[in-house]
Amino acid sequence: MSVQEDPYSSVEAVQELANIDPDMAKMLKDGSIDAKAFPSFEAMVQMFRDHPPSPGPHLRTEWSRYVKMRDGHTHEIRVYKPDDLAEGPLVVLIYGGGFCMGHYSHFGSYSRAIASLYGATVVNISYRLAPEFKFPTAPNDVWDSITWLVEPENAKELGLDLDKGFIVGGMSAGANLAAVLAQQWVSNSKSPSITGIWLNVPLLFVHEIVPDDQRELWVAREQNAEAMIISKESTDFIRSAYSPHVTSPDFSPANQRGAHTGLPPTHIQVCGQDPLRDDGLIYERILRKHGVTTKLDVYPGIPHAGPYFFPTLPIAAKHNMDVLKGFGWLLGRDASEEQYQLALEIMTTPA
Repeated sequence: MSVQEDPYSSVEAVQELANIDPDMAKMLKDGSIDAKAFPSFEAMVQMFRDHPPSPGPHLRTEWSRYVKMRDGHTHEIRVYKPDDLAEGPLVVLIYGGGFCMGHYSHFGSYSRAIASLYGATVVNISYRLAPEFKFPTAPNDVWDSITWLVEPENAKELGLDLDKGFIVGGMSAGANLAAVLAQQWVSNSKSPSITGIWLNVPLLFVHEIVPDDQRELWVAREQNAEAMIISKESTDFIRSAYSPHVTSPDFSPANQRGAHTGLPPTHIQVCGQDPLRDDGLIYERILRKHGVTTKLDVYPGIPHAGPYFFPTLPIAAKHNMDVLKGFGWLLGRDASEEQYQLALEIMTTPA
């Protein structure tokens, strides 16, 4: 897509993305989705803390490892690997949750589907959560975990062939951490090279660091201030809990020297009723202008991570297939329709 073909280059086009998805409107009307019953972000954080996920059992195709951070703290990570895979590419997934909640198991069904479809080793890493562990603990933990994964001894033990692919991605706050990691990895010429990035509904900007030439198009925070799942109240809560230094390169790739250059192909997905919508749209546009190959998928009229929270929405099926095909795009691979459908079934089975 060339700059001239950018369909979201006007305020009107961007704002139109917030018009509610017809299927979601119908489900809200018939009570299939109860907007009033959906908890606030702060309540979701509390529920997560009151009922933390349990680690899954160790199986031949998935198991946990323990990785030590720079300060001595130990994280549990989860490895998903097809039983018949000797060596294959590495896909690292980073969960979301506003830096305040989240667990590697939340990506379990995604990981199983990607591992099965592409013969990849998928690793879901962990990071410490705010407000107990404020910025920059999370990006430091992500850096330490991924550095551990690609150390030759560990890569050999896990059966990683990084020449076949090294993908880093995440959702929401996890997408922020993936984008920060990737830009720093490239800027520091770390080896092996990251070959692809996946950013699903990423948080990448706050008011202070939006580029001047893009500020007119950064309207979602205000337009979608009362949206479901994530609202202005949510983003204020997240910023207070996480307490980032917003001009730090550990907070946004936009703050890094040499930002936006040298990055590998990047797949970005955004939702139309999301306060974070324009973060993804603007970042994709900036990357494209700097010669980065990008793939952009947009889901008009649904809230932040709507396909994840409302899997019965018809647009959720498109989103999930876009995720699967997007990883194929990043890995330079394709699959048959039958294989995609089988992977989709795996992906939509609760983790």
